[in-house]
Amino acid sequence: MTVFEAGLNQGLGKAMSGQSGELRTGGGSCASGGRSSPFVDCGRIQSEIVGMGLEFPTNIEVLLVNAVIAFETDQPEQAESYLDAMLEQESAQPGAAVLRSRLALKQGNLPHARRLLADQVSLTPDAADLREALASVYYLSGNFDAARRQLSVAERLGAPAWRIAFNRGLIEESEGNSALAMEYYQTTLKDKSDYEPARSRLRGLESERGL
Repeated sequence: MTVFEAGLNQGLGKAMSGQSGELRTGGGSCASGGRSSPFVDCGRIQSEIVGMGLEFPTNIEVLLVNAVIAFETDQPEQAESYLDAMLEQESAQPGAAVLRSRLALKQGNLPHARRLLADQVSLTPDAADLREALASVYYLSGNFDAARRQLSVAERLGAPAWRIAFNRGLIEESEGNSALAMEYYQTTLKDKSDYEPARSRLRGLESERGL
């Protein structure tokens, strides 16, 4: 996972919230193998949800929850199958598209991720998480101006200010604008003081500049 992608993880979680909430209790994650309580049988929950996928193979919410489970338990082919089934049923699926683009990025398939997200943006232009994901793809492609534009749109659509600032900092750092990058990282930490990636990059730049 790239640093820019890490900055979008919260957006991915937001896109999935409400549809896969049953997998998370008290901060733990059954989908990632966690067990937040001795009274929560994660294995049973996962088995039941997979079973629901067999019983209701066209249910969008069931498909998405199964896709999240497959993604978080490192089963990319299974996750792709669920997500592609969703996108075939309903073309406008922002949450599924964000997750599907993450799989494409893991495979190094930037063109596919870009096409998928651009298509979804045309269908749901007011989805901030789609804009952030597309910004990530442009960043990884070296198209920093396009990444900036998408982040600006995402910001106006309500994406968290701290995440926008962090990703802007990554762009400026990549272009060698250390002072501006540091300002963005400082802005990130004002809003989210426990965000370690921003703190780490800020310390690194400060050290390089002898501060």
